[in-house]
Amino acid sequence: MDFAERDGMEPSLGCDVRVGLGEPQHSDNPLQTNIRSDSCDLRFDAICRLARALLSAPVAIVHLRGTPTRWTDFAPEARSWRWLQTVPLEPPADVVENPWLIGDTLDLGNAGLGWLDVTPQVRFVAGVAFGPEGEGLLSLFDIHPRGFCGKEARHLRDLSVIAGENLELRRKAQTESQQAADFRLLAESSTDTIVRGTPDGVRRYISPSVRALLGYEPEELVGRRAIEIVHPDDEPRFNNLMQRLHRGEFEIAEIEIRQRHKDGSWIWMEAAIRLTREPLTGELTGYVASVRGIERRKELETRLEYLASHDTLTGLPNRAVFDQHLAEAIAKYSLSGQGFALLYLDLDHFKRINDTCGHPAGDAVLRAVAQRLRSALRPRDVVVRIGGDEFIILLEGSAEPGDIAVIATRLISRLDEPVAHGQQKLTVGVSMGIACAPECGIEPDGLIAAADRALYAAKQSGRGCFRLARTK
Repeated sequence: MDFAERDGMEPSLGCDVRVGLGEPQHSDNPLQTNIRSDSCDLRFDAICRLARALLSAPVAIVHLRGTPTRWTDFAPEARSWRWLQTVPLEPPADVVENPWLIGDTLDLGNAGLGWLDVTPQVRFVAGVAFGPEGEGLLSLFDIHPRGFCGKEARHLRDLSVIAGENLELRRKAQTESQQAADFRLLAESSTDTIVRGTPDGVRRYISPSVRALLGYEPEELVGRRAIEIVHPDDEPRFNNLMQRLHRGEFEIAEIEIRQRHKDGSWIWMEAAIRLTREPLTGELTGYVASVRGIERRKELETRLEYLASHDTLTGLPNRAVFDQHLAEAIAKYSLSGQGFALLYLDLDHFKRINDTCGHPAGDAVLRAVAQRLRSALRPRDVVVRIGGDEFIILLEGSAEPGDIAVIATRLISRLDEPVAHGQQKLTVGVSMGIACAPECGIEPDGLIAAADRALYAAKQSGRGCFRLARTK
């Protein structure tokens, strides 16, 4: 009695279903075939050996439906059974049992003609499907009829579970391998530099585009930490980010830092960082970063910041910068009592130069005046052009009228010198009004108004001179 009868099932019938094989290789194994590279690491040969040992069958074969690949294990006496290369492996289409059994093919009658025509020596066949969709088949063959007990059927089912898990692990590995290949293809095709690293910040992969970004070969940076080439001024921010990364405190982050190019220069870059985690446990496994150079953007930002805070003609700071410095000087006075002074300047006869020599000549005069003012003052003093031919100077730590008079006299003398413009010598003078703080107050608008009134008085006095604003 076979196992189907012992388990209360009707014996299954075989059918003539052929499976295409590759050309046999030169081997003592009559079932040796061309094995595909993507399935050569499936250890179904071990499943076959175990099946023969547990179930006392001379031949065990594993076959994947839709492929020419077979794994086999057979007894020494089966070495000459050439019919094994054409033996049908699949059960009849109407068989739904799993495992399935043909205890004796001679008992099949007309239903077994297919088997007998192809492999008349086969008398016993048993098989089981495995895999999520039943795509794998484990089959046992014998030239002698035999029964199959329930224990042997359970062994066959257990083997199918092991084989199915093997197949599923292989599929998972193939998926991961394909994903890794896709990642590498994308990374190596991207103009951005792609980096993969550990939670400790050690870089495990860097895409080839790092050559264009930083001048290094990828292998020069792999295995090292990015902090090694981060600009000293950016280290605190970068260290903070990497500590947060190590603790898994964010999923996505961005940072702008400078890193040292292989030639020693500093390169601005932007990094978008995403943490990677183990899918099942959520455990932090590292990070992946997309890094791009932002030198042009930084240059543009610097240029825009400069334009927003400077006069484009003279290069001097503008009124917004002056207001900021004036507020700081007032705050400093409130803390330390240190005074300061405002010098309000207006060029004499500037309109005449514009009218007679043209605006290019006037622009040349303004640039020369700006340069002379900067060179005649201390680095901490602030000179701004507030429009037209008017300038304001903030002198910090200079509140004594005598000291201020010396500075004003020196400036008037310096600006009296002619300005060369082509073949011309252009001459302008300057009138100046001075307001000292705290003598004239410490309110910004009040100080500027006081200096403006003093400037008006200087012009009324004949130009080319300065006047001190009256104290409160």
